[in-house]
Amino acid sequence: MGIKEIISEIKAKVEKAGGLKHVYFVACGGSQAAIFGGFYLLNKEAKTFGSSIYNSNEFVHTTPAMLDERCIVVLCSLNATKETVEAVKVANEKGANTIAMTGFPTTDMANNGKYVVVYSNGDNQIYSQGNQANALRIGFEILKQFEDYENYRAAIEAFSKIDQIVSNAKKYIDRIANKFAEDFKDDEIFYVMASGPAYSTAYTMSYCHFMEMQWKHAIPMHSGEYFHGPFETTDKNLPIILLMSEGSTRPLDERALTFLNRYAKRVTVIDVKELGINIIDDHVVEYFNSVIMIPVERDIVSRMAEVRNHSMDQRRYMWKVEY
Repeated sequence: MGIKEIISEIKAKVEKAGGLKHVYFVACGGSQAAIFGGFYLLNKEAKTFGSSIYNSNEFVHTTPAMLDERCIVVLCSLNATKETVEAVKVANEKGANTIAMTGFPTTDMANNGKYVVVYSNGDNQIYSQGNQANALRIGFEILKQFEDYENYRAAIEAFSKIDQIVSNAKKYIDRIANKFAEDFKDDEIFYVMASGPAYSTAYTMSYCHFMEMQWKHAIPMHSGEYFHGPFETTDKNLPIILLMSEGSTRPLDERALTFLNRYAKRVTVIDVKELGINIIDDHVVEYFNSVIMIPVERDIVSRMAEVRNHSMDQRRYMWKVEY
């Protein structure tokens, strides 16, 4: 069953129960970052229902009291992380309409979700069919079917442009990645700044790619919050990566850039405009920031991994010890 059909079937059930009241997005780590775009979209565009995003284990232990058959819960895990599988079960028990996003059709996620979306993944993934893209597809489909979202056609057209944008962006970033790897390979702490939907890219770059895969300390920094304390730590030696998004929150990033140009020295700017995102319609372009930027920032960290001879697959604790 495709996403359009899934939402159509859920809509029929929800309307009988009294109408849609809330959409929850639930996952851990990189999967939570991947579905953040869907949450951001609904949080900004939806007029008749609310949306929230949860860490899977927190969702299990602090289950929302309003969770019932009038809610949709979108959950994501590539290989069925146990906390997220448990979250699916909790949502099912409350009568919610669960959509389990997963990397394979045989995972415990697929076995427990009332509805299942299998997404492209791995080294040869098709980005327009990945977890981020499909979280957005679910969001746009909910907006269309429940509220007749006026920019739906522009959104659907945007998905056909993702893979070409990412392909071109990876070529564009090649020189920047090489320089970054050489200049920053020996640094131990990084700030990664972003705003709006691109904040999930800062999270992924920090938590997943720097900390998990390179054992480097990294802090995801919201561009708007930077001026409310963190900017006092800025100096000429601190490595800062600024992910500049397109859309509503770009002025936050531009303000940060103005300050960094004055007081910082070791700044790397990844501007999604320069990556070619603007072939997507202006009405929906901001929702695709992270879909475009995550493959690019991962390539940058991967280049550092090559220079350091520290594989992105190397782990100390993950999947090796009890936790």
